[in-house]
Amino acid sequence: MKTSSRKLMVIAAAVFLLSPTVTAVAQPLELFGKLALSGGAEKEQGGTGGPRGTIEALGVVPLWGNLGVQGLAHYVGGAGSRYGISAGPVYAWGGGKAGVFVNYQHRTFNSNNFVHVIPALALYFDQMNLNLWYAHPVSSPQRDGNGRVEYAQNKAQVTVSYFPGSDWASFLKKDNVELIFGVQANTFAGAGRAQLESAAVGPVVGLAFMPAKDVAVNVFHLTIDNRSAYRVTSGLEFFFGGNNATLKQTRRKYLEPNQDEPPTAGQTGPTRSSCSKCSNQSS
Repeated sequence: MKTSSRKLMVIAAAVFLLSPTVTAVAQPLELFGKLALSGGAEKEQGGTGGPRGTIEALGVVPLWGNLGVQGLAHYVGGAGSRYGISAGPVYAWGGGKAGVFVNYQHRTFNSNNFVHVIPALALYFDQMNLNLWYAHPVSSPQRDGNGRVEYAQNKAQVTVSYFPGSDWASFLKKDNVELIFGVQANTFAGAGRAQLESAAVGPVVGLAFMPAKDVAVNVFHLTIDNRSAYRVTSGLEFFFGGNNATLKQTRRKYLEPNQDEPPTAGQTGPTRSSCSKCSNQSS
């Protein structure tokens, strides 16, 4: 536990100390809101894959100077319900933003509760956003009476959002198309890293565009790893306080993580479907 705490402190310190000079000027910290609706499929490590639906509501409130607070609430339906909140301070400067969030999530299936601490950093360039964040679990493993143990997973992710500097079509204008690519690694620290087959890595890819004022279409957003865990979603985002901004400018009004915010968990022991079969056999 002491080792994990030291790692978390080092990562959090690096997020706030790493602030290089970049060429673009970030959007100022201002009052902003976002509502995202998405659907897709998900499989967590040791679990059963299936359809999922997600609702997210995000808000940014400036406090004084370049300092503010960002909060997010999420609900995920499918294989039980998962809902939670995260909040924390955000600091903005000429070329990016940094923050640290505390995320709480409750899972109705097995009534499990997980807490993550998430330091995050964003750097802004002419046609590109570089997003880095790390989610570290600080909650204990959750056990039930059927031999299942669920662990909150840690995750580190680095992504680039590239916004083409020219029009692609009448509805795909300059700075309103977002190409996402990056890499993520999970289960390399924290409780359960040994029980969940240790570390897993995989790509992150996505495509989004803004066809109308304050509305974005997430065509797809995919994360997958070499342990057969995945999450793929598509949906709509509605922005409030965007001031007719392009998609590139809008993405700079808040700090990632965004679509990957509902943290995942890994499970050992019987899956939900196998436990249902066992119950049917015993009855």
